[in-house]
Amino acid sequence: MKTFKKLFLTNYLILLPIFCYSQEKQINQLIYPNINGEIKHEIKFGVKVTDDFYNLNDIENEKIKEWFKLQDSLAEAYFDTIESMQKYLERFKQLQNITQSKVSMITVNETGNYFYLKKDDSLGMEKLFYKQKLDAEEKELFDPNHYAIGDKEISYLKPSFDGKKIAIGFNENNDFSSKIKIYDLEAGKFLNDEITNINPDFGGIEWLPDNSGFIYLYFPEVDTSKPDFKKKSFSVLHKIGEDSINVTPIFGSDTNLEISADFYPKVKIGSSKDKFIIGYVASSDDYYDSFIAEMSDVINGKPDWKPFFKKDDKIYYDQGELRGEEFIFRQGKLKGNSLAKINISRPDFNNPIILVEGTKDDPITNFGLTRDHIFFTRSLYGANVSLFKISSGNQLTQFDLPFTPGYISFFGESLSHNNIGVGLDGWTSNYTRYIIDKKDNVQKEKLSNESEYHDFANVISEQVMVTSHDGIKVPMSLVYKKGIKKNSDNEVFIFVYGAYGESLSPFFSPIFLDWAAQGGILAFPHVRGGGEKGKEWHEQGMKNLKYNSWKDLIACTEALIDMNLTKEGLISLYTNSAGGVTAAMAVNERPDLYSSFIAEVPRLNPFGLESSNTASSTSYLEYGTVKDSAEYVGLIKMDPYLNIKPNTNYPATLIMPSYNDDRIPLWDNGKYIAKLQKYNTANTAILMDIDYDSGHETFGDYNETIRLYSKIFSFAKSNMKN
Repeated sequence: MKTFKKLFLTNYLILLPIFCYSQEKQINQLIYPNINGEIKHEIKFGVKVTDDFYNLNDIENEKIKEWFKLQDSLAEAYFDTIESMQKYLERFKQLQNITQSKVSMITVNETGNYFYLKKDDSLGMEKLFYKQKLDAEEKELFDPNHYAIGDKEISYLKPSFDGKKIAIGFNENNDFSSKIKIYDLEAGKFLNDEITNINPDFGGIEWLPDNSGFIYLYFPEVDTSKPDFKKKSFSVLHKIGEDSINVTPIFGSDTNLEISADFYPKVKIGSSKDKFIIGYVASSDDYYDSFIAEMSDVINGKPDWKPFFKKDDKIYYDQGELRGEEFIFRQGKLKGNSLAKINISRPDFNNPIILVEGTKDDPITNFGLTRDHIFFTRSLYGANVSLFKISSGNQLTQFDLPFTPGYISFFGESLSHNNIGVGLDGWTSNYTRYIIDKKDNVQKEKLSNESEYHDFANVISEQVMVTSHDGIKVPMSLVYKKGIKKNSDNEVFIFVYGAYGESLSPFFSPIFLDWAAQGGILAFPHVRGGGEKGKEWHEQGMKNLKYNSWKDLIACTEALIDMNLTKEGLISLYTNSAGGVTAAMAVNERPDLYSSFIAEVPRLNPFGLESSNTASSTSYLEYGTVKDSAEYVGLIKMDPYLNIKPNTNYPATLIMPSYNDDRIPLWDNGKYIAKLQKYNTANTAILMDIDYDSGHETFGDYNETIRLYSKIFSFAKSNMKN
């Protein structure tokens, strides 16, 4: 996993002349490789901002590169000395042995064909399998071991509507761009079509209703070092058999549409029955502007895009589906949200036909369409999900589910039939797939054998409400072993996020549950900035109101102590990505509360995002922009790097960035670590463990994942202060 492992031990003396080590500090026998910071002052709107390590932005500088290598090698050497690291490796390998035989990436097209991956233990890789129907015989489609070196690990699947072809994605070097090949099931081979300059995380393959080709989001520049990286993207039409080098722009390249270079113009095709196609101007917001065109014109390569709904109409970007002449959608409301519909020929989004209303505490979170029915979910405080159906006669039915899930997803739905499947997940209930039959019975899909985790049989969950700094009630999920002694000796592992309107929905993770099975407590604060209570919950934790996110987290942490469940010194805090702002600011404000702070690919310097040459993002929609005087001040107040205080006792800190991260550049985390190592006065480890292979949302194989989480939990465990 690490390209530069143990360089600290071999190169430290050689590199002494390069760096200034006059400020070296020995903490826990760790010698931090320091570098002189170059200070940059900025005054805007009458406010002065000081960047102590501005020079770390130049990550291509050889001196800076070596400093990062030394930081990474120091972290690797640190984990070689932690006794609990080996214990977690062994324990998590045992859990892996229970789960690794399961199938993954199950994809069901509207014809009812099943495509999925299954690991071959003898080869150490996954093969692609196919079933014509759920109860049909299994057939092996693709064995990566028989193909060219490099095309080994499948990262994406998207079958055509008729099931005769399937797009298979590979990301062999964890680059931003994937490679998509088209496999012809009837011919039993790959076609010559090969798609590049695509990233499925930003929009994958959208097959045309007639299966003659597909549309995908094309990135003209995929080199992360170039100024136009990820910018000026547009959707293109590819017909099977045509030269993929000569792309045909279909949406977003028309200057008349006035789409920002930082936005992502992509389309969505939900069914082979679709007569229209909707183009979305995608960003990091919940709501998009959109356009609509006739499908026949798009297939002919000559679409006439007309404005459809606007951002101000508050239509959730991933929650709109076409059915005949109707458009059914989820719409944000002041006091919750609603499921509604309009007629495409007379679209009035201000006065739609309301099908069902959601509330702040119990909003509608998802829906799926079949030929005659609408299935939808509601989520009480982001943790208890219920499932409903609206029949063709507007009759409402609630389903009796096998357990109360924390998350429900739909699969296999189509306008050509009334079949639908649901995936149920929860804190203590393993993800299980079910089929809903014609009589509304919920039956297990049984595509794979279910893993049994006897060690988690007595692990339970509950949800408590915590009063935050301003009197607002914040939900917090707790997971622990039944019968645990509720006293201050319990070790707590907190996972928080709180951004982009994304709910921290319950998920079943044996690796996380192991903490509870061993006697600890897992805590999941559903802070503002997430989507647990709808759009308003998100808005109360973004831009100039971002402080609510970390103050909610602090309130939840204090509540754990007040409930006599734990005490200061026994609370580890973990987050990832945009959750870095929430978690790190809580640490800045109350460093005494936490024994350790662990963050994976975190955002720690949002203020510096727009000024960076590598920035290609719409994150300013979430955090604010330096171009607005009020948001400029808000960015300063929420920036963890800028708000590190000198001469302060900070908890043990482990920051885990990725070198190939296309969203959060390495300097973001590097500057935070450099400043924290300089200002921290406590006898605690401050480490940066860099993944030189993966990106922001790409991960290694099973063994690398096990090692990653062994580091996270061993760091949390070893820094508890009993």
